[in-house]
Amino acid sequence: MTITEHPLVKSYLAAVARETAGLSPERRNELLADLEEHIAVALAEASASGDDEIRTVLTRLGDPRTIAATALGDEHPAPQASRGRPLALLALLAATGLLTLFAPVLGVLALIGAIWWLWRVPQWRNRDKAIATAAALVPPLFAVAQWVVPAGTLNFGLGAFIPVLLAVPLLPAAAGVYLLRSARRRS
Repeated sequence: MTITEHPLVKSYLAAVARETAGLSPERRNELLADLEEHIAVALAEASASGDDEIRTVLTRLGDPRTIAATALGDEHPAPQASRGRPLALLALLAATGLLTLFAPVLGVLALIGAIWWLWRVPQWRNRDKAIATAAALVPPLFAVAQWVVPAGTLNFGLGAFIPVLLAVPLLPAAAGVYLLRSARRRS
């Protein structure tokens, strides 16, 4: 067992880790590694082997709360992601399907706004945004194509239009669910 694996040292480092939970993981790991190295050097210089000597070295280093406060003061706090805005975006995305079905012009405008907003939010990866955009765009575009194409050209009857009626509201909602799940996987 090395001296830095001593229960007192491990307890001290764990206390610093708890107190620095607000730091980014990279910065916290860097701080803990530097602190562990500093403790190893200080214990070697003091030839500390007993519990009392180790406590003395740790006391000289300072209270874990003080070390954490100093480290937290040096780092700018990470911007907190608002939960309300992404949820509002997902609700708008889900609502675009029904809007497109019952008020096509309003639905397409809402869909354009939702997709624009989606691509401006930094919460998701571009891959997730592209998948959600595709899922949200396909049914409304197909529904609009059904209304735009001259009658008789695509005469599949009502049986072919029913899947579109179901897909138009469901796929944008599915895109929102996909984005929620991808955000939970990343956090």
